[in-house]
Order: sequence, then C-alpha cells, then structure tokens
Amino acid sequence: MLKIERGSNAPLTLNRSVRICFGLITTLYMLSGAAELTAGGYFKATNKTSRRSVIISSSIENALLSVGSLVFASAVVGVIGALSPLSRKKWLLAYVWLIVLATLFETGIGIWMWTRTLDVNGIYSYNWRNVWPGVIKQMFQDHGHCCGYLNPLDSPADSCNSAFGCVVSVQKYTQGYLTYTYTCLFAFVFVDVAALLSALVLLTIRNDEERLRWSRANAIFRSLKKAESVATLYIPEPKPTHT
Repeated sequence: MLKIERGSNAPLTLNRSVRICFGLITTLYMLSGAAELTAGGYFKATNKTSRRSVIISSSIENALLSVGSLVFASAVVGVIGALSPLSRKKWLLAYVWLIVLATLFETGIGIWMWTRTLDVNGIYSYNWRNVWPGVIKQMFQDHGHCCGYLNPLDSPADSCNSAFGCVVSVQKYTQGYLTYTYTCLFAFVFVDVAALLSALVLLTIRNDEERLRWSRANAIFRSLKKAESVATLYIPEPKPTHT
C-alpha cells in the first residue's frame, strides 16, 4: 500500500494506485459539490419565472447552496491533508467529519423531497386552492392546456379556455421533478460514501506508518542506550602515576 522511506522524518509516499483512487474519488466528490452549488444558484435565479418554484422552495435552494459549499470546501480540506498525511492528520480528520456532515445534510434533503411524492394529490390540490398565486396557476394552465384543478370551476386562474382540469398536468410535473431531484441527491450521497471510505483508507495508512516510524525510533533509541551502557562497563580504569 505504501513505499517506506528511510528516516523518521521522511514524507509518506503512497502507492500509485492509492493516489489515483483517492484523487479520482475526491475530484468526483468536489464536482458533486459544484453541481449542487450550480443547481441551487440556477433555481434561485429562475425562481419567479418557473413552475418549479412551487416544488423547489427558497429553503431548498438555500439548503442546496449550503451543502454544495460544504462539500466543495471539505474536498479542498481533504486535498490539503492528503498532500502531507503524516504532518496533517487533523486536516484528514476534519475531512472525514465534514463528509459525514454533508452526507447527513444531503440525505435529509433527499428524504424530505421523497416524502413529498407520497401524497402529491393531497399536497398540491391544497396548494392550488389555497396557496399558489394566480401567476403560477396560469403557468400550469398554459403549459397543460387546462383550466382549474379538477375542472374549470375549481379555483381557475384569470384566463381559462379549456374544459379539462389541470390535476394530471400538476401531478405529472411535480412527481417527475421531485423524483429527478431526490434521485440526484441520493446519487451524491453514494459519492459521499465513496469519498468517506477513501479518506478512511488514507487515514489508516497514515496511522500505520506513524506507528511504524515510532517503533523504529524507539528501537534505535533502546539500542543506542544499550550500546552506551555496555561501553561504560568496559571503560578501563586509569593507571596510577608514580612520583
């Protein structure tokens, strides 16, 4: 797994396969954070002009921006720690705990969005009738060529020219968007787990090398002390001088 160099202060040189594996997984982990930042920023910028605003609330947008920043920053911490594992153990430990935090954060967001798919009709029928402004209803009516929720008499927007309700259009759109979003989040969680495992492998290699070097140093110290004591026993006594 590693190449051992002479000297207790020599840097830790990892095996090529370990370096490649850690580098690829950390890069993928960093890209997942960049993707979350991009998605959060895009959702926030287009919030007022898209039907998506009824699914991706401002809280979810802020959560995506926060977790994306956390993932990206933690990847940088991991890279810094991996550049000198022996002297930067705290960086590697911080990297591990930041990955755990990001994983919990992403899992929580994904589970919340998944639960929204369990009762699409109940949630969004209520929102259509009591929460959504007319502009959102109009967007659904224009895209779905429909009117009202169940029928043209069920809380329609101002402009309505169809005899069919928008229930199918609303359910299809919300179900599809929620499924796509939480699937991406759970995919990012798998990336997090892979990054966590690679970080733990690197930390284990680093700790094993540290223990090996300490045992070497102690062995050398004990041998020197033993040699010194043996040499002391055989020091010849000075001969007396005659006057």
